[in-house]
Amino acid sequence: MIRFDFYKHKYGKELLIDSFHIGYIASRSLALPEVHATSFYEMFFFSKVAGAIIVEDTKLKLEGPVALLLPPGEPRQWQLEYEPEGMVVIFEGEFMETFLKDNFFLDRLYYFGNYEASPILPLSIEVIQELLSLSESIKHEIHSLASDSYHLLRAYLYQLLILVNRSYSDYHQLKGNLYRNSEVLKFKYLLRQHVRDKQTVKQYADLLNMNRNRLNNLCKEVLGNTALAIIHNELLKSCKAELLGTGKTISEISYEHNFSAPSNFVRFFKSLTKLSPANYRQEYAN
Repeated sequence: MIRFDFYKHKYGKELLIDSFHIGYIASRSLALPEVHATSFYEMFFFSKVAGAIIVEDTKLKLEGPVALLLPPGEPRQWQLEYEPEGMVVIFEGEFMETFLKDNFFLDRLYYFGNYEASPILPLSIEVIQELLSLSESIKHEIHSLASDSYHLLRAYLYQLLILVNRSYSDYHQLKGNLYRNSEVLKFKYLLRQHVRDKQTVKQYADLLNMNRNRLNNLCKEVLGNTALAIIHNELLKSCKAELLGTGKTISEISYEHNFSAPSNFVRFFKSLTKLSPANYRQEYAN
């Protein structure tokens, strides 16, 4: 799997945000036949688009106007019928989190918080025009950087993120709460850090200084699933990334994710995907 990292010095000084017309990457990443992913957040605002995108192993229809909202590390393949129109805004998480002094801010957003919700957001003409205008403002500011541009860019991006979250929560009939229980957000953060070596509810409950029942009840209330199911989903996501993004053997991936034997890894993987790890790797490659 091809991986794209953020080009921090594209404009000279380090800058962790960029905005450009979709045509800028139409013959690059959008035209790639291979599976690829990025290390940064991406917000695609399509005014015109037709086709589909495969995110992990799910095929999603794209029909404009629509937003596509991808957190870092999401493997994808594009299947577009023609060159789309619109804007793309990309950024590193620290661009907002350091400024807001909130390491969980992006996790509070439904579309980046990995709450099993779709990365697709259909938009009205009025909303897409507002989001495109904000994206253009970011692009213009980047190309005319001044001493106070970093403050304005963060303000533009903050506004963009909140407006998208509002539309997203309305469309998907979610609560749209940016201030979910901080213990659950910390649980999600710890999962990303430790899922390779910690895979029981008790281990995370201990890290959070609470009992297993409380963690499980919080997960059901806020995330709509049991704590164990959420741990297994994160573990599966990490294993999939290794299968698609590296040439490691099944045994290597198994032991790196703390399975006692490759057969246990295969059993776990098949229970959640109906495919063996080897078949999943081959099927996605095809």
